[in-house]
Amino acid sequence: MRSLLVFAKDLPPEVATLFREKGIEYLTIDYGKGIAHYYRELGNLVRNYSLMAVHICYFDYFSAIAWMARLRGVKTIVYEAVNSGAFTAGSWKRFLLRLRTGVMTKPVTRVIAISEFVKRQLVAGGLAPEKIDVRYLGIDQKRFIPDPEGPSRLRSQFGIDSDEVILTTVSFLNPFKNPQTIIEACGLLAREGFDFRLFVAGEGVLKTKLQSLSNTLGISDQVHWLGHVADPRQLLQASDVFVLASTGEAFGLVLPEAMACGLPVVATRSGGIVEIVQHSATGLLVPPLNPEALAGALKELIQNPELRTSMGARGASRVAQMFTVDAVVANTMRIYESLNLIGT
Repeated sequence: MRSLLVFAKDLPPEVATLFREKGIEYLTIDYGKGIAHYYRELGNLVRNYSLMAVHICYFDYFSAIAWMARLRGVKTIVYEAVNSGAFTAGSWKRFLLRLRTGVMTKPVTRVIAISEFVKRQLVAGGLAPEKIDVRYLGIDQKRFIPDPEGPSRLRSQFGIDSDEVILTTVSFLNPFKNPQTIIEACGLLAREGFDFRLFVAGEGVLKTKLQSLSNTLGISDQVHWLGHVADPRQLLQASDVFVLASTGEAFGLVLPEAMACGLPVVATRSGGIVEIVQHSATGLLVPPLNPEALAGALKELIQNPELRTSMGARGASRVAQMFTVDAVVANTMRIYESLNLIGT
């Protein structure tokens, strides 16, 4: 079976070089140039490569990609749902949304949901449950591993005392990620006299407000704003606790990345997070949008280094069992086999 990767934008040079070195075939069709352009180029692709199946990912399932592929003669269409957010529409809006879902996904042969939470959202939106397979995302275990020397390097770089606990979040600073809950929780910790540093890796529309909030709470000297971090490995390897406050998170790939690095997790009991983090085993889960509960969970881990270590070890073991690239490949191939794609 011949495979071809198609991207909507040009790849970063380093990724393109890696693909060429590995002999991976790829092309770019710029979706930003409009539907007509994409439809025309997709037709050329189907004709030149005799495409019999497509696997669509990172497109909203309301997009017309599936219909374009079907109208171009593609027989088998797999759509992978990765978008976060909760289905909240009611009344006539719910009816129209389900109607639109039915129309736009009619050409799709099978849907892959990256968590049980995403599957529930898709069913609520009008997709038939029997059409959906759940297949988790996975991380590269060769890259995300504990590094015993990581903490000392970070502490030396930022002048952090040995008794200060390093908290880290890696997240877009956007509303559904609720980073303000983390800042507010840290304000409560500081008020009680706990020694910590918070590292925030990420950019977004809330950054200025968050920085202002940290000033108001008197913790600006304890919060480090790192901006976008392309590769968070060294930061995760140097931290003591990973924190995430999202609501409606589809999966949260950074969670298994942090767990694989040996970190306990404090996160919200929401979305796909509960399928990754085991409460009281690999981390602590708290109600969403609750700074007091989040601060309480962080306090428990700050005060108990042995608990941090044991949770981190169990988290790394859980990732090795469930959230690896090998598991993703095996489960994706299982889905392909069920569609009789292997060997065609």
